[in-house]
Amino acid sequence: FWGADRDAGCWRVDMMAERGEPDIWHYKRDPLHQLPRARAVLCSANGIRFLAPEIVLLFKAKHHRTKDETDFQTALPRLSMRQKADLRRWLDKFHPGHAWIARL
Repeated sequence: FWGADRDAGCWRVDMMAERGEPDIWHYKRDPLHQLPRARAVLCSANGIRFLAPEIVLLFKAKHHRTKDETDFQTALPRLSMRQKADLRRWLDKFHPGHAWIARL
């Protein structure tokens, strides 16, 4: 779902309806790939829920557009060791040979 700011003439929010169960998140491109929802969906200090950055990057890896590369470069120094390891493992599985693997 996309939310537009008509006054500014731009999109402000992109919301994805995620499959799964109340406590389990399922990757829409492979429902067998699952995580506890508490790990997949994080919460900001302001109470706003958002998909974990390593999962967002997994989605972005499919197309690897310029904006996705920019997002990867911005996120990379902020990812924990666990997040980097998870993303590397998932890229190996779903996008073997992806350019980001060597950089993780």
